[in-house]
Parts: sequence; C-alpha cells; structure tokens
Amino acid sequence: MRDWLKIVAWNGAFILLVLLIMDVALRWTQFDEVRHPSVLDPPGYYGTDAELGTTLNKNVTAQTFRFRGPSHDIFTNEIGCFDTPVKLKPNEPYILAIGDSFTWGYAPLETKWTSHLERKTGTRVLKCGISGTGTRHQLARLKRLITRLPHAPSLVIHLYDTTDFNDDFTFPAYTLIANKRIENFENINLADGHREPLSEARRAEFEARIKKGRGFFQKHSTLYNIALSGLEVESRVERRRLLIEGKKETHLTSKYDFNLLLLDDKRYPYVASKLEAHIGRIREMDAFVRAKGGRYVMFHTNSFRLPRDRPLVQRFKAFLEGFDPFLGWMPELDKYRFDPHWSPGSNGVAAKVMIERLKTKGHLPLKGTTAPR
Repeated sequence: MRDWLKIVAWNGAFILLVLLIMDVALRWTQFDEVRHPSVLDPPGYYGTDAELGTTLNKNVTAQTFRFRGPSHDIFTNEIGCFDTPVKLKPNEPYILAIGDSFTWGYAPLETKWTSHLERKTGTRVLKCGISGTGTRHQLARLKRLITRLPHAPSLVIHLYDTTDFNDDFTFPAYTLIANKRIENFENINLADGHREPLSEARRAEFEARIKKGRGFFQKHSTLYNIALSGLEVESRVERRRLLIEGKKETHLTSKYDFNLLLLDDKRYPYVASKLEAHIGRIREMDAFVRAKGGRYVMFHTNSFRLPRDRPLVQRFKAFLEGFDPFLGWMPELDKYRFDPHWSPGSNGVAAKVMIERLKTKGHLPLKGTTAPR
C-alpha cells in the first residue's frame, strides 16, 4: 500500500511539473493573452443613455483597455468616437464608419481597418463603431452624429455581423454596474419578447464579483484559462447543435446565447417579426443617409457561416443579396480564426477588400478626395 501511494505521489508530482512547464512555456506565445480579462473597459469609457442604454462618453482621455488580445490605449473624441478630433474643413468629403466591435476596433487606433482605409484613400474616416451594438443602436446614433457634425458624410460604411440581429432583439441590452457594462435582463421570452429585468440580487452579485476581481488561477494560469475557453466554446457548439436538431428554446438568457437566425420561423413567429423590423431598420439607414446627400454601403464581416437551410437565415441572406448597398461578404477574413477583431493582417485585409469593391461600384474616389497621405 505504501509503495502504491509513493507511485501515485511521484506520478502526480511529475504531471504537475509538466503542467507547470507547459504553463510557463505558453506565456511566450499569443495564447498567454487568455489570462487577460475577456473585456475590461477603463472607468468612465461608457456612460448611461436614456435612449441607447449605454454609449461611449465624449472626450475620454487615453487609458489602457485590456481584453483577451494585445491590450492597448483607448479614448474618445468630442463626438464620442474612438478616434482623433474631427477637424473637418468646410465641405470636406469624408467617410463615416459605423458598426459593432469589428468597427470599434479591439486594436490600437492606427491599426484599425478604418485607419488603413483612411491612409490608403487619403479621405478622412470618422471611426464611430461601438462594441456590442446592432442596427437599432447604430441607426439612432447615426442620426445624432450627423446632426452634430459640420456637414453630412459623403459615404457611410456599415460593417455588419450576424450577431447584430441578437443585438437588436435585446436592445437596449446594457446597464452600467461599477463602471462595467452588464446585460440588463435576466431573460427574454422568445414567444412575445417579455423581458425579465435584472434583479437587485443579481445586480449586487455582479457588483461584488467586479469589485472582487478574477481568481488566482484566472490571473496567473494560461492553461487554466485555455481550458475554460475551450469549455465555453464546446458549450456554445453543443447548444447550436441541439437547436438545429429541433430543441425548442423558450428564452434568451444572454445576448449571445445562440444566434436567433437559427430559430424556425413557424415555431417562433415573434422572432420572425423582429427580423422583419431589423431589415426595415437597415433600409431606413440607407434612406436616411441618401436623404442627407450621402451614400450608404454595407459589408459583412465574413463568409456568412450559418446553415443555409434555416428559414430565417434564408430570409436574411435573400434580403442582403437583393439589397443594392450591400457589397458582399468578406470570406478573406475567415482565415483569421483566432480573432479577426485584431489578428495581425485582418484589419489591413478588410480595408483592401473594401477599397476594391468601393472602386468597382464607383464610390471611390470621393469627389474632392486628396491624394493618399
């Protein structure tokens, strides 16, 4: 018995040593970034808003943004965009970029696709994306921005992602707790949209967790965080599989529980009606920009990796492919699997693809555009 315990102890010690060596070795790779918090915005970066729930505050000074990628400084300008001051000349043509986190950046200002676009075209690009927002939020904010700018943009570029429908369905989805954006609902009924608001007990729980911070292993172990991330991905994949195979969901318990486009339109008529409203807002965005004398174009962040046989997917895909301002999917970004938000090269590729398609459609160069800077 004693010999057996020794063998177990030695084997356990050996395994722990191997794991420790692996953990230390991983710190020299990009996988070490999983030890960063998933998202940690600087205090004061977001503020509450009566219409939008939350939005970016104006004139926020540079502070470090930490997330599961290479951390960097973020700030905002006088119109509440992660960008330098506007400084437009009278009647100077410019591009206004809107969208979610793919437009906001998850990258230093100078490496965002909007900055690549600005440098390559010589045209001022106002970089006004906000993470975790959909078309409903973006349309309302677009209307505000245009009223506050010296003159309307010549071109509005909307970078869209298929999570945007979920963002619209849950709008306004955020509240601020201890300077952190938290989803403001317990669940949303898929049959009628009834929203169960975040309880005071849950608010207190979130606040305590935020103040306490992450645990020892979350802060210090790369292997532990890789394992956690793997379990999260596996859970999402399994949820998606069950949904496609016919499991009937009754509620959405967080914004990105699963993609709402995977639901069956006959079983979920309320969700189908909300997709129609979502499409209507995209059309409204186009009409609004044209009424202001500009042009609106829309790109999709990847090759649309959703099952083509789902009714709502088919409905939305058919809309996009028949929508003249839609300039297509960007399968060129599919190879950046680690995270196309910030993967080296992805932002440059996105800008290159956009420029090629904009030129093909006659949208570039803008009238009065100067030579590239």
